[in-house]
Amino acid sequence: MDKLDLSLVSPLNVVPDIGAKRGEKLARIGFRTVLDLLYFFPFRYEDRRAVQSIRQLVPGVPAGFLARVRQIRKKNIRNLRVPLVEADLEDASGMVRAVWFGQDYLLKTLPPETVAFFFGKPEVSTYDGLLTVRSPVVEKMESEKKGQKSFHVNRIVPVYHEEQGLSSSFFRKIIGTILASLWGNTFDPIPSGILSSSQMMGWFPALVEMHFPKNLPKGADTDALLMPEYPPRKRFIFEELFFLEFLMGYKKREIQSIPRVHPRTIPPDGMSRFERALPFQLTKAQRRAMGEIESDFARPVPMNRLLLGDVGSGKTLVAAWGVFLSASSGLQSAFMAPTEILAKQHFITLKGLLESHGVSLALLTQSVRKTEKRDLMEAVHQGKIHLVVGTHALIQDALSFSSLGYIVVDEQHKFGVEQRKTLISKGDNPDVLVMTATPIPRSLALSYFGDLDLSLLDERPAGRLPVRTEIISGREEETFWDKRIGPVLERGEQVFVVYPLIEESENEDLKDATSMHGVLSAKWPSAGIRLLTGKMTWEEKESTMESFRSGTTRLLVSTTVVEVGVDIPGATVMVVENAERFGLAQLHQLRGRVGRGSLPGMCFLVPGRHASSEALERLAILEQTDDGFVVAEEDLKIRGPGEFIGTRQSGLPAFRVANLVRDAETLLAARRLASDFVGMVPGNPAEHTWEWTTLMNFIQNRYPGVEDWLMIR
Repeated sequence: MDKLDLSLVSPLNVVPDIGAKRGEKLARIGFRTVLDLLYFFPFRYEDRRAVQSIRQLVPGVPAGFLARVRQIRKKNIRNLRVPLVEADLEDASGMVRAVWFGQDYLLKTLPPETVAFFFGKPEVSTYDGLLTVRSPVVEKMESEKKGQKSFHVNRIVPVYHEEQGLSSSFFRKIIGTILASLWGNTFDPIPSGILSSSQMMGWFPALVEMHFPKNLPKGADTDALLMPEYPPRKRFIFEELFFLEFLMGYKKREIQSIPRVHPRTIPPDGMSRFERALPFQLTKAQRRAMGEIESDFARPVPMNRLLLGDVGSGKTLVAAWGVFLSASSGLQSAFMAPTEILAKQHFITLKGLLESHGVSLALLTQSVRKTEKRDLMEAVHQGKIHLVVGTHALIQDALSFSSLGYIVVDEQHKFGVEQRKTLISKGDNPDVLVMTATPIPRSLALSYFGDLDLSLLDERPAGRLPVRTEIISGREEETFWDKRIGPVLERGEQVFVVYPLIEESENEDLKDATSMHGVLSAKWPSAGIRLLTGKMTWEEKESTMESFRSGTTRLLVSTTVVEVGVDIPGATVMVVENAERFGLAQLHQLRGRVGRGSLPGMCFLVPGRHASSEALERLAILEQTDDGFVVAEEDLKIRGPGEFIGTRQSGLPAFRVANLVRDAETLLAARRLASDFVGMVPGNPAEHTWEWTTLMNFIQNRYPGVEDWLMIR
């Protein structure tokens, strides 16, 4: 048999048995090259080294066997609601019957002469005494060439998730074929010195063992192959973490290699002037972060910093300090927020902080009238405006700055790579401050934001009272609105009520904002109750929020559109219905919308009727702490890093096997080795250049979106 000539970047349509239709299906799930498919790891394994013949089957003992379908038929049995599918299965040693209930599709997928692997518990039928396997698991065997060891039986076999109608058996055969074609490959993307220091398996041997393990660890079952200690898996855990840390270090080095275009003048009395104008005292954390920004501005390279803070920790004030310093150096600033509600909120806050220092501000959103927008843009172009606060409107071609030196991006993950790139290109290598609304665990921030310097706001401003949280049990729900919310409205305080759905859904047993707006409006007609959802127009949203800000509306029914940035000092109560449907970090954001004035805040979490005990235990964490970083750490342990990784723009490597909580020790080792490799002065420049190029090429082939990510700060 001629060896198939494949490379890691070969398109999958050159692999036998894939063809155009299967190629399209694979492309839809992100598999376009040989390399893509090699990283589609099994989710479990089956030990088929001792596949039995039909004659060896023992009644009552579950077993796997390979057989040919001799006959298959459908039977309608009286008193049985669903039809029965019955098949006669045979091999060289004998015959056994298989039955399935209500699975008519098997008549098409298992026609006579089909060879398949069956797994189930054989029993002697009380009806006719024949050996019968009820509802066995079935896996059709892809045809294999003579003389080739089967990928499907007589070995430990990988089991893959079925995708786009492509079976586990299909993936097993194709991946096995690819590995056979690459046999003897000595390539490794990880530099040899790092591979040696980390004592990890080589790349190709680890790949083979991940897909087709030779043996089980001594005294263990197939579950041991899914453990992080399994050497091939350990290799790929390290690889994923090393790639991430290398990319962060590389990007940070590249950013810091480009000199600042506009030198800055730091006013010696700047901090004291700025602080004297504040109506409150700075926290130590705010002062520290402001000092870090000032130090960055004094450096010969531009700032690239992440401001990480809890809800209500004063992030906007710290960002305003950068605007103040920029204006002092004759430079303009841009502050981009993802929504018009949030942009207007920031504009109001920043105006109060900066206008007394002679800083001129403008708000630019899609709803600004044409004539007003034209005049505003001209003033920005002439340098008459120091700070422009806005939404995506800031990136339009018509807007040009006279001297843009400082950019703040709030909730940067809601902006695409090209959008951020366009805004940054409006200045000459400006300073950039990124803010996130969600507290991110520090361990995660150091990894997924490792290209940025980190400023941490871990203190609550003086006078800011904690928001108390309480879970409302099922028996309290009937009297909840009258006993707990009625008195709040009578006192003239304001209430948020949040729902997971905008409208009623046939598929979900959840309360929805639209229906409950009607119910609550009928209950309290004098409360001016309004509805706020993401589907409303900007004018409708602004009218609703203005009514809530002014106090005309005392109860606002909403979806999570209020999750971030909405500042209503009179709002003291947050009610979240079906609270189990939200992440802890998201719920923490929601409760951060209340208690922002002089009165303490209260958050009621109302679980749905079918909430599990695990969900209730998770919600209890919010009753126990109001520290966003503690909540974030717990959320990371429970739900994994997915919730937080969403706060980073796409393009970064996604983990298939690594886990930042479980693999913390490996992460630290990978970070140290990646940092050494990025910063090293090589003893052998040619070897280092070769390894660097190999590593970067492999990462770019493995993660196609990473090139775009590397291009943007």
